[in-house]
Amino acid sequence: MSVTLWLLAFVPVAALIRFVGIPDDTLQQTKPFLRQIFDGLCYAILRFLHLAFAVHKSFQSWVQMTLLQNEVDVHDLLLGDRPALVEERAELEMFLLSLPQRPEHFAVVLPDGHTDDIVDDVEALCAWSGMAKIPRLTVYSRDGRLKDFADAIEARLRKSKIISRAYNNNPPSIILDLGTHYAKRHITSPGNHPLHVSLWSREDGFPALVELSRSLAKQVSAGTLSAKSIDETMVASLLKDPFGFAHPELLLLYDDLICIPEFPPWQLQNTEVYQIGQGSVKSLGDAVVRALGSYAKIEKRWGK
Repeated sequence: MSVTLWLLAFVPVAALIRFVGIPDDTLQQTKPFLRQIFDGLCYAILRFLHLAFAVHKSFQSWVQMTLLQNEVDVHDLLLGDRPALVEERAELEMFLLSLPQRPEHFAVVLPDGHTDDIVDDVEALCAWSGMAKIPRLTVYSRDGRLKDFADAIEARLRKSKIISRAYNNNPPSIILDLGTHYAKRHITSPGNHPLHVSLWSREDGFPALVELSRSLAKQVSAGTLSAKSIDETMVASLLKDPFGFAHPELLLLYDDLICIPEFPPWQLQNTEVYQIGQGSVKSLGDAVVRALGSYAKIEKRWGK
């Protein structure tokens, strides 16, 4: 991203110099061949910057094609420390960190039904979020099985080797949240890269909104709250992210469904949704990388 910003900063400057050039009064006192040299230098600078930008974009595309379209499952990159895997893992990390934009809050909707690999899925999602330096992860399953496996997930995250590899052997400080009805769990000791993880289900959607409405109604009936003070701002503050982050900027729908199954609707106001079925990718890691690559290309207009 820093390379892209550098190029975007210098291209307009070079173009301005090229088209503005030397003032007319100076030109009258300057020999023609000096102006030709000046024009040639400006043209060379513009061409060089254009070439550098093209090389940068080509490198991103090459890494993505190498890791996604060839017979390489990106999940395998986290399963060992052989030199070849370490090199490919570094290339993938460079690709992810060079994306023009990455979400601060990443949400994933897992399909209902299968429970055999649910712990592996959460572990993998934490690892990929860490490699992309995403500080906030929400994992959602409508049937609530994520919370049923909360203890197993916590135990896995405490000793996960793939998460350690994703963070270059510098494990993050992981805080686990099991929704609106549970206390936060601090899984690891404070580290340099905090990762906030939520395990949500259907009860954190409309049922949570109903419960909040009932609570406010009881407070009004008891006289501890004025009905006039209840407005959109107040309700939004009560429904804000438990870790203080923005609502998800990117949601990966990892299922063949074409709808979002009862995900908290107030969390989706500015969310980019990327849907891909399990049969379309080699692993959940592939789906995550594809979703991040797609998100990097979108243009946020914020209603304009």
